[in-house]
Amino acid sequence: MLRPRSIPILAMLALLGACGDSRTPQAFDQRMTAYVGRPEAELVAGLGVPSRTYDADGRRLLQWDFLQPGAGPAVYPSIGLGFGGFSFGRGGGSGFGLGTGVGVPLGGAAPPQGCSVVFETRGGTVQGYNRNGPGCIA
Repeated sequence: MLRPRSIPILAMLALLGACGDSRTPQAFDQRMTAYVGRPEAELVAGLGVPSRTYDADGRRLLQWDFLQPGAGPAVYPSIGLGFGGFSFGRGGGSGFGLGTGVGVPLGGAAPPQGCSVVFETRGGTVQGYNRNGPGCIA
C-alpha cells in the first residue's frame, strides 16, 4: 500500500518521464525498418513521392529529404554595451554612463535539421535503406 507522502513523489516522477523526448534516431530506424520487405508502392504510400529516384543494374534507389523543426528556441548568450547621459535639472549636475550586460534573447527558433533517407528496391520490393543527417528522428 502506498503511503500518502509517496504519492506526490510518484506523480513528480511520472511528470518527469512524460517530459522525456521520445524522438530518437532509434525510433526513426524502427519506423523505416517496417518498410523493408514490403512492396515499393507501400513505401511511396507511407512516405509520399520521393525527392529523387535512380535506376541501375536492376535496382532502384528512392530518396526522401525531410526537414525537422529545430529542437527549441535558439538560446545563446549575448553581451551588450550601453552609453547614456543624464541631467539633474536646473543648475544640478550632469553625467555620463557606460555599462555592460549579459542577456539571453527571447523568441526565435533553432534552425531546422535535415534528414535524407535512401531506400533500395529490387523487383518492386524494399531491400533496405540508409539515412543521413541530424534530423533523422521520429
